[in-house]
Amino acid sequence: MTFDSAVVANSTSLALVTITTALVGIWIWSQQKPTKDFPPGPKGWPLVGNIIDLARNEKPASVVFTEYAKEYGDIFSIRVGQRWTVVLNGAATIKEALLKKGVEFANRPTSYTGDLFSEGGRDIAFGQYSPSWKLHRKLAFSAFRKLATGDNKRFEKLVYSIVPGLTANLDSKLSEPFDPRPILASSIYNILTSLCFGKQYEFDSPELTRIMYLTKEANEIAGSGLLADYIPIFKYVPTPGQRKLEALFEEFLGFISQELEEHHEKYDGGEPKDFTEMLFQSRQEIKDEGKEDMNLITETHIRQTVSDVFSAGTDTSIFTMHWCVGLMVQYPEVQAKVAEEVDRVVGRDRLPSLNDREELVYTTATLYEVMRYSTIAPLAVPHSTSTDVEFGGYTIPKDTWILVNIYSMHFDEKLWDEPKKFTPEHFLDESGKVRLHPEGFLPFSTGRRVCIGESVAKAELFLIFAWLCQHYKFSKPIGQEEKDFAEGNPQAIVNMMKDIEVVVEKRF
Repeated sequence: MTFDSAVVANSTSLALVTITTALVGIWIWSQQKPTKDFPPGPKGWPLVGNIIDLARNEKPASVVFTEYAKEYGDIFSIRVGQRWTVVLNGAATIKEALLKKGVEFANRPTSYTGDLFSEGGRDIAFGQYSPSWKLHRKLAFSAFRKLATGDNKRFEKLVYSIVPGLTANLDSKLSEPFDPRPILASSIYNILTSLCFGKQYEFDSPELTRIMYLTKEANEIAGSGLLADYIPIFKYVPTPGQRKLEALFEEFLGFISQELEEHHEKYDGGEPKDFTEMLFQSRQEIKDEGKEDMNLITETHIRQTVSDVFSAGTDTSIFTMHWCVGLMVQYPEVQAKVAEEVDRVVGRDRLPSLNDREELVYTTATLYEVMRYSTIAPLAVPHSTSTDVEFGGYTIPKDTWILVNIYSMHFDEKLWDEPKKFTPEHFLDESGKVRLHPEGFLPFSTGRRVCIGESVAKAELFLIFAWLCQHYKFSKPIGQEEKDFAEGNPQAIVNMMKDIEVVVEKRF
């Protein structure tokens, strides 16, 4: 071997030793828990943590976490990229954290996607637990209270304003199998535009089509997660998905801004006609009280409040109604029982009313079972610790990501009889009344971060579901009798139902 080749060989060996040492060092550093009493959990990979293991697994993360809980306990840890994350499982653990330790678990983790959509955490869904956030929530809750505690007839009229368009579109599909989701989506979007802005669109209008496209595309990109959400340094590497998401959010927020500008010009301080005007009125009332510093609430906060209500209200309702149709097709005996009850209690000469809920017990139980069985947000919206907290015998530092595994509650065999079966009787007690608050049921979260639109969402879904079962019957197309029409298509954030085609018939 010549002198030069020896030098090259030695240099190569030194480089390999250096690289190997660095990789071992990174791996050892990555395994170091934040505290000595941090929850246990599966070991992860350097830099990416447990992402590879979760991606390789064919089961949804919520199901995998439920299985992990059997090995590590209801409180365990994983690493999502470079972030240590604690996963909470089981009704007792989750409710203790969100109710008894509500403030300590009230923050939201910062992420690239969340900051992008919320304009730096200036909304209610992703904003940090702080004096401005509490005032922001108080303002939104005041506006919602005006909506929810008002005349039922007013709210019913708003929801049923979509009936002519919904009827025309369903009637046009009577002769052939069709995908029900676009029609359901157009209906829900029109309800939300009526609620938020006091206006509606034709089902096939370019404006409505564009709004639906923006949210659908954003959901598909954000739902799968961006690399920058898990490894923050990648926010400086603009990927095609990242650039597209930025453009989608910018256009959507521009739509909200335009609506707010129009409302500012028209609203004269009188009786509010929609949620946006209720928001303006509530802001003025709080300002007049003089007890709060309204300087904490900017126009960006107002835009983000409307954006939260519009975005969350459309997506979750569309997904839920899609599951309703799929499950009714898969379980025709349940659909028949709901239709029979609506016929018996309401008849055919009037529309179902919110006042009918007490008597439409099987219909209500079926809707709740759809929410449980579908578990659209199986890991809820992630939480973060606002301070160091002692919980369940572990020490969890401030700013630790917290995942709340709602799936582990909704499919807990200790709380539900055969939870993997779709059974509306899960929500009926021995006397035949609706079980309103079962121990293992938490579709709208609880505590400091409970969904402020829960009562409005439940009322909207009840009216649409009861009306559909009153007027139409859904079934499987010929030749697809053996196909499962109630399969989920779980992504990182939501559990959407797989695309289906159904046959619809008029009920006479």
